[in-house]
Amino acid sequence: MRALSLFSGIGGLDLAAELCGIETAAFCEIEPFACRILAKRFPGVPIINDVREVVADGSLGTIDVVHGGFP
Repeated sequence: MRALSLFSGIGGLDLAAELCGIETAAFCEIEPFACRILAKRFPGVPIINDVREVVADGSLGTIDVVHGGFP
């Protein structure tokens, strides 16, 4: 199962999802510090900086779940 993570922060929800066997296909996070943490914790996973740039064009492959952490 693959997930798109919106408003990812430092990836706490994504770490829990990974323990459940869910692969994160991409993150959407605008905060630079959080993006650096995500890049270190999840090397190679794309980070989209603006939620308005998330498109369903198939470039991320199949997405089964969309989840997010809201402030």
